[in-house]
Amino acid sequence: MAELVQPHVRHITAVAHGSVSASELAAFGLGPADVLDFSVNTNPLGPAPSVLAALGTTDWTRYPGDDEAPLRQALAERAGVAAQCVALGNGSAELIWLLGLATLRPGETVAVLGPTFGEYTRAAHILGAHVRDVRAVDDVPAARLVFLCNPNNPTGDHHPRAVVERLLADDPLRLVVLDEAYAAFVDRDRFWPSEPLLAYPNLVILRSMTKDQALPGLRLGYLLADPQVAGAVEAVRPPWSTNAGALRAGLAALEPAAEAHVAAARAVVHTSRHLLTHGLTELGLHVRPSGANFVLVEVGDGATFRRALLTEGHIVVRDCASFGLPHCVRIACRQPDDCRRLLERCATLVGAVRR
Repeated sequence: MAELVQPHVRHITAVAHGSVSASELAAFGLGPADVLDFSVNTNPLGPAPSVLAALGTTDWTRYPGDDEAPLRQALAERAGVAAQCVALGNGSAELIWLLGLATLRPGETVAVLGPTFGEYTRAAHILGAHVRDVRAVDDVPAARLVFLCNPNNPTGDHHPRAVVERLLADDPLRLVVLDEAYAAFVDRDRFWPSEPLLAYPNLVILRSMTKDQALPGLRLGYLLADPQVAGAVEAVRPPWSTNAGALRAGLAALEPAAEAHVAAARAVVHTSRHLLTHGLTELGLHVRPSGANFVLVEVGDGATFRRALLTEGHIVVRDCASFGLPHCVRIACRQPDDCRRLLERCATLVGAVRR
């Protein structure tokens, strides 16, 4: 039966993601409520009450198409673009795949600035593209698509506007995909709005609405792009890929109460990021400077460190081996009291190793 499967997809495997599975916890006699989960990078305050209330008004007996146009229009007005420049998706992850489907031909090159989110590479490989993994903007080759996560997962690097603009200007025939899944958590004195760069028709901006609202199980994302690119993505999108509840939540997330909730979360992230960076550095660990709602920490052996925190402290962090960083873990910025508890457990682990 293998002959029925396309040769280039036979050996593609799933990308490892951060959240801990119920089956892994069950092996230690634990459930999700028993652990502090620092492996998922979402709003540390949880969803805005107004967004949850909007979910409660969802009519699940109807197909979800009615709310697509209002959400697309609201997102367009917020970005200062036409509604034809907006495409919706079942999370920004689906939009990565749809972009490839709409723009890539087998054998074309995709450049990925890594180490970063693994779905860029997986989607490109499934579509038969050749992937070039590069570590610096100056090393980006000629390519059909360039993926740049900003701020980057897992490093937290936040590239300035000039870096992105150079990528756009250097080759107008390549699409630069700027993934801003974590942009809502960047300090405002470091944040720069990317919408003005849509004057370059080869820019695609990806955003996740469910990370902002701590609803990753809901799945909702959108992109901003030239109308021809956004239209192509919509043309290959499966029908009703964004469900009725996600569309309602998306509209509510644009209201002032929900945006104030995200601003409050950004302040918490700022405090917790400083707390984690300072506390872990004091323990002798190297913490990479981060502009995102997580920090990357060198711990020697990420898998061993993660397992020890889980079994001894009921705390989950992200082992970064799947990013090609087996010596690191990624730690999300939860509320300060949670971060202090993590630091206490880390101090115990580090002290035990040194003894």
